Amino acid sequence: MLTARRRERLHEVRREILAERDLKIEVIAADLADPSAPQALFDEIARLGIEIDVLVNNAGYGISTKYEKTTWEQQVAFIQVMVTAVAHLTHLFLPGMTRRGWGRIVNVASLAGLVYGAPGATLYAAAKSFVIKFTESLSLELTGTAVHATAVCPGFTFSEFHDVNGMRSRVSKLPSVMWLDADSVVRQALDAADGGRAVVVSGAVNTAIAAAMKHMPARLARGIVGRQARRFRQV
Repeated sequence: MLTARRRERLHEVRREILAERDLKIEVIAADLADPSAPQALFDEIARLGIEIDVLVNNAGYGISTKYEKTTWEQQVAFIQVMVTAVAHLTHLFLPGMTRRGWGRIVNVASLAGLVYGAPGATLYAAAKSFVIKFTESLSLELTGTAVHATAVCPGFTFSEFHDVNGMRSRVSKLPSVMWLDADSVVRQALDAADGGRAVVVSGAVNTAIAAAMKHMPARLARGIVGRQARRFRQV
């Protein structure tokens, strides 16, 4: 089951997968900025008779503009996609997993949720921090069951993320060592979920950054994040 906002892109991904594997893939277009979308998606999946044993909450984007220069409607939609929809979809699909006795919930967070918030992405780090804490708590609730919840925290990853928010040219200036390929992030996430790990940071560089930020004096850490962010954000 594939779902995202852009129907045409969903069908492209479906064709790419089917070119390599013989699978049955259903496609449902849904805009999670709409508060009614999670329930509608759940209802349609139930109508199709599909049982979801692995839920990957990966929808996300960034607003690369100063907070005061955005509209409140932009921020409401952002919170709906990045925070509320993650919690809502998990709440809808989790009971079926526990009833069947097996399941995996992978919530895609970010290294940003483990370090100080960066200027120009005011709610992004806050949203990802929520995803991490939510997943940690859920993982503890599921202790002793065969249902696992994992938050994966990648850093810069080769994907369409920066193309959509118009930051590709800026982030391309970052050193190659900072980048991960999507396949590696997916494999680490699924391995962590199977292993029952509540949080996994993707890649050695990102792991080192997260550890350094945790032990670094707060003023110094905030200064580093702010200076680095200004290299590739419009602030």
